[in-house]
Amino acid sequence: MAVQKNQNDVPPKDFGFLNATGNSVGSPNPADLNFGSSSENQNNASGSAPFDERGISEHEPDGAAGPTRSDLTIAKKKFTAAAGSRNSDVGNVSSSIPTRNSPVLVGYAIAITLLLVFFLATGRLSLFGNHALESLPDLRPLSPNEFRKVPDGTALPAGHVMKIGAAQRFGDVVVTPLRITQEPLRFQHFQTGSADESLTTLPVLKLWMRFENVADDYGFPPFDAGLMSSRTPEYSKDESTITNSFLSVRGPSDSEEVRILNYLQSPNANFVISGQQLSKTIMPNETLETFIACNEEVAAREEPVNAEYLWRIQIRKGVNQESGNGVTTLIEVQFSSDEIEKSQESVSSSASG
Repeated sequence: MAVQKNQNDVPPKDFGFLNATGNSVGSPNPADLNFGSSSENQNNASGSAPFDERGISEHEPDGAAGPTRSDLTIAKKKFTAAAGSRNSDVGNVSSSIPTRNSPVLVGYAIAITLLLVFFLATGRLSLFGNHALESLPDLRPLSPNEFRKVPDGTALPAGHVMKIGAAQRFGDVVVTPLRITQEPLRFQHFQTGSADESLTTLPVLKLWMRFENVADDYGFPPFDAGLMSSRTPEYSKDESTITNSFLSVRGPSDSEEVRILNYLQSPNANFVISGQQLSKTIMPNETLETFIACNEEVAAREEPVNAEYLWRIQIRKGVNQESGNGVTTLIEVQFSSDEIEKSQESVSSSASG
């Protein structure tokens, strides 16, 4: 809530402090500017009643109403004694204030240091600010056909490029790429779980991942069909498709790179991919093992020799506690053709092709 300024809280025009008489220190009282009559100034100029460096006349005129020199000396002694008493009181008070080496201050400093180290280690605090792709909006707040494309070639934040077997925390989820397999996709009814063998695909690549919820007090689905298949146009499968999640295959030459889209799994389909368990909510300390799959185009392509793969994936790393919307981010998993575990069906398909 904005604090409104009271119109009566206006400082003096000269912005000075007020003294005990009500006059501003910043602008002296005109009466204080009277330095004596002209006759007094003439007497001083003629050499009578000279003043020392403290402004005290050494020769008081007869019948002078002002204090004598002896009076000033006595007053000075009393002032000195009073000042010494005050200094003693200040010393007694300061002795009760914790010093720099006080155990209380040392313990407080250690606690703050440990807290900062914890935040840095868990990724909740960064010394260099957040990368633009560190936190992305979830899919649900977007309007139909509204897609936010990450520009091609944009580098991901540090720590977002992973290898098989390496675990990394993003927000409130720990992600571990487990293995790469090449096998057909099978489908089952989303309600009854009954399989439909007629929907079986050609062998595709599947990246298996484990998600662990490390939040303190809430659950969320870290991966679902929407994150795997999100694109624009919604059901597009050609090269013009705009998407943030896809598989890149690169041969020995850097110029030889092919983009393969993820398998298009509609969230409204009656049959879902078997064993994927998408949209499952995991509670704190629970884990989910699932996979992302590419489309069948990979089976039709001849695999380059010594091919290198890079799979860009959009995951959900938590929920914004204020808005209730999910927060997503992008990761990339690197692997080579030697790391692909091929099923017997995949080998048979390659031999027949």
